This record gives sequence, C-alpha cells and structure tokens, in this order.
Amino acid sequence: MTQIQRFASRLAFGASALAFITTTASAGEITWWTPNFNEARARELLTRFQTEHPDVTVNLEITTTNGLPERILTTLQSGAAPDLIDVQHPWVNNYAQNGLVIPLDDVLEAREDYNEAALDYVTWDDQLWGIPYRIEAIAVLYNRGHFAAAGLDPDSPPKTWDELLTTARTLTEAGHSGFAITGGGEVGNTIFRSLPFVWMNGGDLLSEDGTTAVINSPEAVEAVKFWTDMYVEHGVSPTSTLENDGTANRRLFIADQVSMYQSGQFDIASIQTENPNIDIGAMMTPHPEGGEPAAILGGWSWVVPTTAENPEDAKTLIRWLAQPENMGFFTDTFPARTSAMELPRFDDPMLQVFGEMLPYGRPLPTHPQYAQMAQAYFDGIQRILIGEQTAQEAMDLAAEDIQALLDQ
Repeated sequence: MTQIQRFASRLAFGASALAFITTTASAGEITWWTPNFNEARARELLTRFQTEHPDVTVNLEITTTNGLPERILTTLQSGAAPDLIDVQHPWVNNYAQNGLVIPLDDVLEAREDYNEAALDYVTWDDQLWGIPYRIEAIAVLYNRGHFAAAGLDPDSPPKTWDELLTTARTLTEAGHSGFAITGGGEVGNTIFRSLPFVWMNGGDLLSEDGTTAVINSPEAVEAVKFWTDMYVEHGVSPTSTLENDGTANRRLFIADQVSMYQSGQFDIASIQTENPNIDIGAMMTPHPEGGEPAAILGGWSWVVPTTAENPEDAKTLIRWLAQPENMGFFTDTFPARTSAMELPRFDDPMLQVFGEMLPYGRPLPTHPQYAQMAQAYFDGIQRILIGEQTAQEAMDLAAEDIQALLDQ
C-alpha cells in the first residue's frame, strides 16, 4: 500500500436562465450533465456502459464550471431537470433541504469503502442525497527551474507564510509572478484557495455552532490580508489577478509567467502536455509559523433531481459508475472509494503531496444559504483586490451580509 493509499484509507474511516436544453427522457433513456473537464472520460465510460446496458440510452450534456451553481439551481427549480447531475459536494445539502434532489441510500454500495468525510458532506437528516466520486485538497504547484534560476533550492520549497512571501518576492524579482492568487471566475476558485488561509490562522467563516458570522475576526482578517496582499501590497501575483481563476493561473504557469500557484493534481497532465519543459514541483500549502496546513476537502458527487423523468435508470448508471475501477478512471483527482486507490495511476509520486494534504481537509458549511454566504465573502475579496476597501472593512461588510442570511 502506497503512502497515498494509507492516507486515503485513514480518511475513509475518519471523520439567470437555463444554459442547457435537457432532452426529454423516455423509458430507458436518461440525460446526464457532467462538467467539461470530465467529457473525454465520460464518453469512454458511456461506451462501455451502454455495451453492458443496451436497454439504457444516455444523453450526455456537457456543462462548464463558470456559473454552474446558478445554472444547476435554476434547472432544479424549473421542473425540467436532467436525470443525473455532477455537483460539488457543498451544494448537495442545500438541494436536499429544499427538496430538489432525491435520497440515494439505496444506491450506495460498500459504505465502509468510502471516504467518510465525503459521505458526511452529502448527508442530511440521516439520509444520503448524493454519491461522492471525487475528493481533493489543493496544494501548491511550482516551477523548479524558476527556483534554481533565482538561486533558490527547488528541493526545499517554503513551508511557512514568511518563507512563502520571501520566496515569492525573490521569484518576482527574477522576472516572474512569484505566487498567483485568484480574483475572478467561478466563486469556488477563490473560496478553495483563500479560506484555508483563514483556517490556518485560527479564523473561520462561521462560528462553531453555525449561528454567527466571524469572518471579520482579527485572525480571519489577518489571513485575508496576507493572501490578498500578494496582489495588493507585494505585487507578486499577476496584473491580471482580478480576472484570473484557477484555469487562467494554470495557463500563466504553462506560459512560464507564474512560478507558484495553488492547484490540485488535476492540472498536472495539462501542464505536462502543453509545456513538457517545465520541471513541476508540488508542495504542501505553507502555514503560519507554529501552525499547520489547511485545505477545503473538495470534490464532486452525483445527484438525481426530484423532477428526473427516469430516476431508476439514473440510479443504474450511478451504481455502474461508482464501481471502483470506473470511479478511479473517471476522477482526475482522487476517488471517493479507498479500493479505487489501488489502480496503478495513483502510484505516481507527483500525487504524494496532494495525498498528504487530504488529512488537513475540512468541509465547507452546509447551511441552506451557503452559496449566498460564499458570494458575500468573494465579493469582499474582490473589493480588497480593486482597492475599494481594506481587508477589515471588506470582511466587516461580508460578515454583515452573512449574518443577515443566518438570521433569516
């Protein structure tokens, strides 16, 4: 068993209008929405599925992540939803609490083989409302060649915040953007990259009991300022930061313009394909002196809408996709099933750091108004980046907006 397998095994037992036209399903016919980054693998799997299940026709519809939460919510509320949708774990409870998806307890097989934290994400009122297939924790990718050219040791990347800033400045002085943060695109890009800095510093979005907004606490504001200052104060993040999402930062990294950026292992294949000359390094996300790393335990699940026309065949497809060999093939990070980690593809040494980040992964809040809370926080980050407000002012306003949602 590899180190990554051991970590995954440990976790398994531990804690707007419609943008797509959904095909009307008939008996033996279903429509499946999956994001564009899954498309090639989904099509290959469906070829095999339909060979084994010739009585079920699957219409594959490809979504895009930018604006996806709003588009999915719109279709779920419209009464004209597809039969199966890929969604991020944190969205599931909101759907369940609003009666938009059906429970899937009868679909789950070998519960003990699943990452328990991922199952917790999609559980509400003692029922399972999604089947997780992908888990991940973001780390930091870096250009080892840039390190060497700047006189830095590529085998000793920064471990603390002070070291991260010093390294980013050195790399920027050498002609590259030292540490790219995100400021635009889909809200989740910035949540997943900045909120762990708040956690590392002892802050949080909500109080432990989930009743009070605390994103404007001194600990949280200090962390938000440290992260946004990469662009605002220190200029080590690209000039295009306000527009950049994770994909944009990856492209800048491939173009040899960025030296370090936060990402998951899902970016590695693209980098190796588009610029094989880059010597890629991966490091744990740096933490405050005396602290520990933190990450949002992210990933994706399958859900079946309440208004699905053919839920039983959708469940048949989920059961097939959730088989370890199929789940392990489908995900471009780590699978939610421990046994799927036995596939040879997960023995890649480049994945070790991302596996080591998983135990530091935490779930996002599962409040019904979480999406609006995330937007309030994101809007605050943007106000800081454009110089409209200080970190304290922006987080005070974000906290006010979040508290209003909590008090509804």
